[in-house]
Amino acid sequence: MNIQPQTIKLRRSKPAFRLRTCARALLTAGAIGAGTAHAADLDYLQGLLAATPEGGWVKANTSKFSGAWATGAGALPTDQSHSNPGSIVRAWSSVAWDSNRDQLILWGGGHGNYRGNEVYTWQGSNGKWTRGSLPSRVQGYAGASNATFLVVDDQAPQSAHTYDGNLYLPKNDMFMTLGGAAYTTGAGFQVRNSAGQLVKAGPWMWDPNKADANKVGGSNGSGYDLSGLGGNMWSNRADSITSPSPSIYIHNTSAYRSEAGKDVVYLTDYSSSGYQKLWRYEVGDVRNGGTDSFQQIGAAWDVPSSQATAAIDAANGLYIHTAAWAGRTQDLGVWDLSNDAPDPSNNRNVAIELVDETGLDFNMTTSFGMGYDEAGERMLLWDGSSDGTVWETKARYNDDGSLATKWLIKALPKQSATAPSGSFATGVLGKWQYVSELGAFIALNEFNAVTNDAEVWLYKSSTQSVTAVPEPGAWALMLAGLMTVVARTTRKRAA
Repeated sequence: MNIQPQTIKLRRSKPAFRLRTCARALLTAGAIGAGTAHAADLDYLQGLLAATPEGGWVKANTSKFSGAWATGAGALPTDQSHSNPGSIVRAWSSVAWDSNRDQLILWGGGHGNYRGNEVYTWQGSNGKWTRGSLPSRVQGYAGASNATFLVVDDQAPQSAHTYDGNLYLPKNDMFMTLGGAAYTTGAGFQVRNSAGQLVKAGPWMWDPNKADANKVGGSNGSGYDLSGLGGNMWSNRADSITSPSPSIYIHNTSAYRSEAGKDVVYLTDYSSSGYQKLWRYEVGDVRNGGTDSFQQIGAAWDVPSSQATAAIDAANGLYIHTAAWAGRTQDLGVWDLSNDAPDPSNNRNVAIELVDETGLDFNMTTSFGMGYDEAGERMLLWDGSSDGTVWETKARYNDDGSLATKWLIKALPKQSATAPSGSFATGVLGKWQYVSELGAFIALNEFNAVTNDAEVWLYKSSTQSVTAVPEPGAWALMLAGLMTVVARTTRKRAA
């Protein structure tokens, strides 16, 4: 293992970095202050956390996910293919935390797994699963050369794998999905234009104020019950975007940040080579005719990734994404969000290698979810394995203010007797979220086909912090000491 420290080409002094960090913090704080007033009740979740030790897990759902599934005339017929709502959780999915209502919003499915596009919500006030809409009816599109199925009224999105692309936008009070591999094409969202031709759609916004378990998400009669009412809950932002945008969002990553009172989403798009671009998406006033804008602000450089997840390190202004790629040793890719290079190709993501406390390389996989712990100013990762093990890492800087490219990662000791079973078929991805109102993480466990449930769990962060990675001289001393012990043991055995 190469243990020499590396540095990125772009360097900055500590004072300049600290000034930028303080400015970003003030900007974000001012924007958050303009947000929607908190309305829901956190007593139930706070009570669970109060009885949970730091570093411990507690199960939070009081009803089964399957109890919220649609039945009757408005439900997706079970004799159709891809009709098990459990696939919304199982198939490359993510959730969003609605901080105004203290609820999780779950939407997904897609490609060859599930055709229903209904919305589900989990209520933090009482731990119960509820439904936000009924599924839209889909039908084949005759003008396509392949099997393309569209929502009949084009007023709601096709179900899709969401990867790490479901978010809540507090300024607009909207749920947003980038989508990914849509049913059944495996491509992006599509609708028909006025000439009946297929055109790109999305991102899609869903209005939680219009949630109704007995209405379809689109227009009247667009569900499986032809007489059923529609809630007109969805809005397609394609015509509101005033700049070039990514063509597709398969294997996306995303993270939210409020800037100057605006909802801003940073995200990566799809690349078959794994070298994804970083985009900044500023969302206008969705309900009142506002426009949106996309801007490419970064490019991948030596850090390919696929089926990843991301979070923003608010203290340092970094967009950090997981990076698992065959034949590569890097574990994370990092973009500096304060880099204002006119050419986005000059803002390249930096490769980070993670090492454990013994100096061994960490094995990043496509199963991890990652979130930023605001209280501890660190990243916590969970992949659902090892009986609830959570891993901790944080950004390291060299003495000259440049970003170090080796970070320490360590497993946090689990302090509870129970934990989510994990064993995710397609990874945690966006099913691991930090909830600032609670100072804790919320996790959606894998769907269990035996119990027909997807459990919701809380993880109470510990106060332990990552220690600094030993300097090169310390590594050398450790290695020399280890070699001496091995040599002595070998000589004794030979004697």
